[in-house]
Amino acid sequence: MVKDEKIGRTPTMTTESLHVAVVDIGNLKKLGWVVEGPCVTESGTDIDSCIEVLAKAVKSGPMALGFEAPMFSPYGRNRCELDKARKGEGNRSYSASGGACSLTKGLVIVPYILEGLRCRSKATRPTFKWRGRLSEGDLLLFEAFVTHVGKSVSHEGCARLALEQFPKGQENRALFESAIEEPCTMNLLGAMLLRMGWTDDLTMLSEPCLVVRHKGTVGSAKKVSR
Repeated sequence: MVKDEKIGRTPTMTTESLHVAVVDIGNLKKLGWVVEGPCVTESGTDIDSCIEVLAKAVKSGPMALGFEAPMFSPYGRNRCELDKARKGEGNRSYSASGGACSLTKGLVIVPYILEGLRCRSKATRPTFKWRGRLSEGDLLLFEAFVTHVGKSVSHEGCARLALEQFPKGQENRALFESAIEEPCTMNLLGAMLLRMGWTDDLTMLSEPCLVVRHKGTVGSAKKVSR
């Protein structure tokens, strides 16, 4: 684990106090995560260590937490469009082999992380509204999307690539467009939050989910993240 904590100061609650974290979903031996912010900067591969670090970060201010796996699916499409890529994915469809695999793993790994975080930080409030100002206790959930990276890039490295694309500062988020947009969706993160009782807001099932994408050089990569 890489660790670099800043201690001894109390951050002021501004947009600059935001911590950003990304978890790259693989099997438990191929998990990678990165957390960066004004009070906590750590990375690693262990899922339980990840939860502890996330809990520490979110207690110091708002946090944005992304998962590198499909976190929503299209809803209400015409029959001929049912299994096609989401708008903006190109040839890296959520329903193709790599995307479907990470989606399935995400359905069990992501709730484990969220439930662990919820138990350690009961005052935290999940949200999908990325354009507004985030306050202390807010947890902005989003999907990370990393494609066209080489075999030498680890899961931890993929998480860092996605994190670097996250718009820093509320003024930048206010203008930021999601890399993938669908007119009607089934928000899988919202479904997880409802299932674990972290929210009773049914509108989260249909709320748009921000997608932050890192796209490497198409011709140079022999392996993609999904």
